[in-house]
Amino acid sequence: MSKLPAKSPDSTQARVEQLTEAAKHLSRAGKEADALETYRQAAELMPGAPWLQHRTAELARKLKKFDLAVQHYRRAGAAFIGAGFPKRALGPLRTGFTLAVGELPKQPSVFVSLVLELAELQRALGFPADGALTISNANHVLALSGCEERVSPTPELPAPSEDKTARTSDPGSPPESGVKPNSQVSTLGILARFRTAPKS
Repeated sequence: MSKLPAKSPDSTQARVEQLTEAAKHLSRAGKEADALETYRQAAELMPGAPWLQHRTAELARKLKKFDLAVQHYRRAGAAFIGAGFPKRALGPLRTGFTLAVGELPKQPSVFVSLVLELAELQRALGFPADGALTISNANHVLALSGCEERVSPTPELPAPSEDKTARTSDPGSPPESGVKPNSQVSTLGILARFRTAPKS
């Protein structure tokens, strides 16, 4: 009695390893567009691998495929959270935030979703003021870019009051996340930088 071959995690892992090796070879050969497509195939097979999602995002950013980069930065963030490393999700989500700002007014709904993911993560890590500030900054750039969409603060993330806009979670000390939306990133500066940057 014959048995049908079952798909196993080992076979998926082996295929991903083959694809990533092929992608590295293509990249070394200067065929980065082909490498990106190969990384994408691997990333689809293993969505829970944060390093793979992040590598795909980085290459997409290098090739100025910003929509794709944002997608994989978001996936990297989700994968880090799923793997039990929520603090490490902050970096990809913040990078995705910056790139998504530069893509406005295109796809504002993607930007809004990313902002909510980042703000909720900051809240979950114990820094609701950071999350509220992220939403405030996001609404500022949405308005500057002419988008009608706005990010609505959740009950856990009330809009920051005037005296909170100049600081983050705890006065006198940086948040454990290391993310200071107001001091590290000027929303006006981000928007101006991406408006003037040459695009392919």
